[in-house]
Amino acid sequence: MLALMKASPKPAPRKPNSAAKLAGSIAARLDRPVVLVGLMGSGKSAVGRRAAKQLGIGFKDSDQLIVKAAGISIAEIFELAGEVKFREMERKTLSKLALASPQIIATGGGAFCQDDTADLLLQHTLTIWLKASPATLLSRIGNTKTRPMLHNGDPLATLTHLDKQRARLYKKAHIHLDTDGLSTFTAMMALLHALDTHLPRQ
Repeated sequence: MLALMKASPKPAPRKPNSAAKLAGSIAARLDRPVVLVGLMGSGKSAVGRRAAKQLGIGFKDSDQLIVKAAGISIAEIFELAGEVKFREMERKTLSKLALASPQIIATGGGAFCQDDTADLLLQHTLTIWLKASPATLLSRIGNTKTRPMLHNGDPLATLTHLDKQRARLYKKAHIHLDTDGLSTFTAMMALLHALDTHLPRQ
């Protein structure tokens, strides 16, 4: 006598991932690059790279592109050619990226503090200021040897000074996002929600 086999119950349909659903809605409405601005250590590269992957769009780091084109590090560019030359290279790089298809762009800490570069980004891209306390910034940076601005004196004092000096410039960004105390994933989700709120509904 054959034993009757009980059919296993069908698995319940999975609910769509909330992050994926949110990202899909944003990607469908995004019509320009998203540029992340703020001090070093604010999470521009880490958060930007993860958000880009979630949105299914490209990610570019302007500093990395400059280093690749120059064949030397940012610190070496500052040392050999000076900051003026570096800012010129930075502006040219961001000019090309600003007119490209939707993607996420991480900028160097001083990029948005240059009036002509800031005007370009405000006109052609969606800018987001990622901010955090100087102590948090320093803990995220770790090795300061690759940061020309932190080579002299007390790094925390330098970051505190830069924070006070540049905040009024970063405030021009379209969106402000505090990443203090947030993990990379939580900061990414906060960024996605900020984009979702800012972008017009279709």
